[in-house]
Amino acid sequence: MSGMLVRVQPPDIAALRRDARERALARPRWPFDGTVSEGVAGAAAVATRRYLPARPAPGGAAVVFLHGGFGLFGDLELQDGYCRRIAGALHVVVLSVAYRLAPEATLAESAADAVAAAELLRADGLSRVVLWGDSAGGTVALAAARDARADALVLTNPNVDLTLASYDDTAPGGPGRALSEWSFARWAGGGTLADAPDFAAGARGLPPVYLAVGADDSLLADADRLITARADAGVPARLRIVPGAAHGFMGGPDLAVAEDVIAEAGRFHDF
Repeated sequence: MSGMLVRVQPPDIAALRRDARERALARPRWPFDGTVSEGVAGAAAVATRRYLPARPAPGGAAVVFLHGGFGLFGDLELQDGYCRRIAGALHVVVLSVAYRLAPEATLAESAADAVAAAELLRADGLSRVVLWGDSAGGTVALAAARDARADALVLTNPNVDLTLASYDDTAPGGPGRALSEWSFARWAGGGTLADAPDFAAGARGLPPVYLAVGADDSLLADADRLITARADAGVPARLRIVPGAAHGFMGGPDLAVAEDVIAEAGRFHDF
């Protein structure tokens, strides 16, 4: 399948984007002791949202946050609560990026937006930049890590292998193969999954990685391959498998687990 033209029924992209935004806006705002401001980053002037804690921790660490959504939908509202929780729990600046999306943009363009956000933080005097991506945002973090000169990665249920070669269709809590196939083939730029990257196979040069994934997620095998590759290369790497959790668990009802993952990621990367 990886070398064939994907013939999945095209999704209603406008509806996906509209519905995701409406669901996000319907959620109550997560409490946050700090300020939230809007901005733009890079030559493409993509929208950003900065979360500045009232009492930032010393050390100059900051997070570039990259939302999920199959690389196809999502904006600054989609995981606003997640960003507030990171900034509040770890007392670090978080810059959320509304990176460009498929099919209008390629993954390379999405990654360029993350790089621009990292450069913006460094220009502001923040010396240590962590790329933090959820689901497809994890893909963007992996694609951008080297050019962004990321000091560390935090990935939650990330899409690591966009060819879907190891996607586990028997797992009860995956993100969905059909929409993944359609989006990833186009995000990669060529219209086939053969053009898509496998970041577990191309993990050389990545910084230390903390990765959390649900035990019921179809993406678990790829997460394990990525962490094994980094550990084998002598790079600090940690895989947290959350029992009983499905894809997207960071936005689920078990707040204690989500908060523990954020805290553990902070301890692992010492910020």
